[in-house]
This record gives sequence, structure tokens and C-alpha cells, in this order.
Amino acid sequence: MPENLELERQVFHLQTLYEVANALNHCRDSGQIYKETLSILAGTFGVEYGFALQAANHAKWQLVSERGFNESLAADLENHVLGGNFPSRKTATKESLLLEFLAKTYGDEFAANACVWTEFFGRDQALGGLFLGGKLSGAPFSESDHELLDAVAGHVAIRLENLALYEDLHEAQERLQLENITLREDLLKDYEDGRIVGQSEAIGKLLQQAKNVARSPTNVLICGETGTGKELVAKTIHYSSPRKDRAFVAVNCTAIPENLVESELFGIEAGVATGVKKHIGYFEQADGGTLFIDEIGDMPLSSQAKILRVLQERRLRRVGGTKEISVDVRVVVATNKNLEEEMQAGNFREDLYYRLSVLELHLPPLRHRREDIPLLVTHFAQELEGKIKTRIKGFSKLAMKLLTEHDWPGNVRELENEVERALTLSAEGAVIQPEDLSGRINRGATKLDLPGALQAETLREAVDALEKHLIDEALTKYNWNKSEVSRRLGLSRLGLQKKIDRLGVHPREIR
Repeated sequence: MPENLELERQVFHLQTLYEVANALNHCRDSGQIYKETLSILAGTFGVEYGFALQAANHAKWQLVSERGFNESLAADLENHVLGGNFPSRKTATKESLLLEFLAKTYGDEFAANACVWTEFFGRDQALGGLFLGGKLSGAPFSESDHELLDAVAGHVAIRLENLALYEDLHEAQERLQLENITLREDLLKDYEDGRIVGQSEAIGKLLQQAKNVARSPTNVLICGETGTGKELVAKTIHYSSPRKDRAFVAVNCTAIPENLVESELFGIEAGVATGVKKHIGYFEQADGGTLFIDEIGDMPLSSQAKILRVLQERRLRRVGGTKEISVDVRVVVATNKNLEEEMQAGNFREDLYYRLSVLELHLPPLRHRREDIPLLVTHFAQELEGKIKTRIKGFSKLAMKLLTEHDWPGNVRELENEVERALTLSAEGAVIQPEDLSGRINRGATKLDLPGALQAETLREAVDALEKHLIDEALTKYNWNKSEVSRRLGLSRLGLQKKIDRLGVHPREIR
């Protein structure tokens, strides 16, 4: 007979735990969790009174659910029990506090009956608790009842923690979405306003072509020397096109080992080889958007054939896979090679070339648009000042002249590197002089541009022109610190001032 009772007790416990677990699975907020748990346990133990408390922020407890009490319970609990000390007390003390409060407020029945308080503990703190009044049968809560309550409390605590984690994750996801939207809007505005710096005729024509090309879904081939900004043009096309809200994915063929080109472009299925995990290729990542393939001329012939198939059929198959995957991708490719010569040499597929070159853009090298160099120098200096944490007054006329006259085999990228070098090595508030530039740039600085000296009719005039140039350059370099300039030039301060007055040297505008 006792064995049957024990079996019935175990079945009863399992049924209660199942009912609680099933109810918790459908709860979407903490208030609902407390309400459902209180309802189930009140029915299970046959109690008339009960309430649930939640540990809120700043160590305060709140009434979140109740059964069998009048409407003033919340206010009474808040005023007489739920204070700053309540969360820090042990479970037994909390139970006695609640019993004392209920006995005074609602009658001695709470003190006479065996009531029970159970708490829900998370990893490092109490999350809430449940108070149940005495059973209607008058029987006390047994050891078995307490075991069941502890088991239920464990389930509830796990559910509350998971819900809190889910809410934190959801909030983080919303923040990331807002940040993503903000960044995308900034990016769109950035490219709409024009990221390509220049006012030359060649750049104006290129920008207009890029905007015209953007409206079409056709593939684009961008040709130009290294460092001319081919990826920048590709981004301008993407962010000016109807695909601007989808992904822009860039890949450089020279950065991928030949044996990995196909798996990187088309993806790979898990289990193709030992330890290989599933990988989504660049084509799938760019689905709905734009895939920019730089240095297409360096792609292996075997991969070129598969690229051609994807462009023709708009479908691909991952390495090791059997399923055909549809993709909607606009492909923009770039090269610094002459693809027609590569075709004749057998290094590039003719059919792929004609598939890619429906729309073809040619980027002029920097030496063919020298009038844009001062604009680019100013643009890079302004961008780099924040990065390097150094502010300069600008570039001297001779330094800018040297930059403009240089041929720049590395094009815009080389110019940016030169500006960064000059700013990094310069002092705060300095004017960049020819000697601050790298050796390959300032070689021309020795050939002084002194029209006054060359056109002078007398030796005195030529000497004055040379002195004026040297003093003017020194004063500009050292921010008109006459003591420093006189020391550098080997003059007394009074002698320097006399020459400044006699030669008519005045502070000059930097830009």
C-alpha cells in the first residue's frame, strides 16, 4: 500500500511538472510566467490565496500576480514589506515577513495555517518568488510538497533567465538593425554626394558614365591602372543602382590561392573533406546585390569557365554539392591588364570577355588629370588629420607644385600614402615643405623656381630674390617664429627684421 502511495505521489509530481513546463513554453513575458505558475500550483495544492513577486531593477520587488486577495494588496505590500532590505534577507526571513504582514492585514488564519514561500534563483541573484497560503484541506505542506515546489522553481528560474537573455538579444538585434540602417544611409549619402574627388573633365565624364551604367542591370568591366580607384567606381555604381539596399561584396582574385578560388566564389558543402564545414560563397553572399571581382585578369582559366556559366544561367552549384542554387547578382569586374592581349596569349577566355565587357569604363591615371591633385591632397589631409591626430596648416606652394608635377605610377593610392607620410612626420600646425616629402618627390626641390633671380639684370637683384625666397620659406615653415628663423639662417634677430622690411616679405596664404 505505501508503495502505491509513493507511486501516485511521483505520478502527481510528474504531471504537475509537465503542466508547468507546457505552460511555460507558451509564455512570452515574465508576468505571464508568474501568473501561469501561480495558477497551476494553487490548483495543485488546493490553496485559496497566493501571490507572486518579481525582483525588479535596483533591488526592488514588485507584485506581478495574485489570487484571492483584494485590490489593496499591492499598495499594502509596497508600503509595509517590499523595501530596500527585502531582497537582501534570506528566504526564511522573507517568509516570516510576509506571514507577519498577512496576519496583521488579513487575519490570524495566515499565521495559523502552514503557508509556504519559494524563490526563483538565477545564476547570481533572486529573480522572484511565490507565496502560497494554507491548503483548504487544512493539511500542512509536506516534505514531498517542498520537493515539488523546488523542482517547479528550478524550471521557472531557467525560463525567466532564458526570457531575459532572449529580450537582451532582441534589443541588441534591434540596435544592430538601427545601426545598420544608419550606416547604410550614411553610405548612400556618401556615394550620392560623390566619393570620387576631382573636377577634371576626365573625372566628370567618368562619373556621368557610372551613373548611367548604374541604372542598367548589365555586367560592367572597369579598366584602369593599379591605384586608380576601380573599387570606388564599382561602389558608386552599386549605391546609385536599384540594388543599393542589398549587399556589395568585393573580392580580389590575387588574394585567393588558385586552389581555393572556386570554393570562395561558389561555396562548399560540409563533409567534402575531413573537417570541412559548409561555406557560403561570394556569389550567394551578394544575392540581390553586386559582386565586385577585382583583378579578373588573374583568375585561373578553369574558374573563368564556371564564372561564365553562372553569368549565363544565374545558377551555381557549391563545391561538393548536387543542388542547383539560383542567384540574382550583378557582376562588376576590374582589371589593370589589357584583356584583349590576354585573350591572344591564351590567358583569358574570349566568351567571358565579351560577356563582361558589355559596359566598359576606363579610369584615367592620375598623371592625366593633374588638376585634381590639389583637391585630392586636401581631401586626404582632412581625412587623415582625424586618424593621425595631427593638424597642419597646409602644403607650401612649392610642395604642392612638386606633388602636382610628379607622375604617380601608383596613382591615387600612392598619393594618399604620400600625404599620410607627410602628416605623420610633421609637427602640429606645420606647413608641409618640399623637404617633408619623400625622396622620389622632392628631387625637383633643388631646382628653385625663382623667376626674380633668373630675370634679374644685376647681381644685387638676383641675390635679393634668392634671399627673399629663403627667408620667406623659413618664416612659413617655422610659423613666423623670427627667433628660430634667425638662428636657422645664421642671422641676428635685428638683421632678419631689417631684411624682411627691405625685401618686402609678408605672411602668405597657405591655400
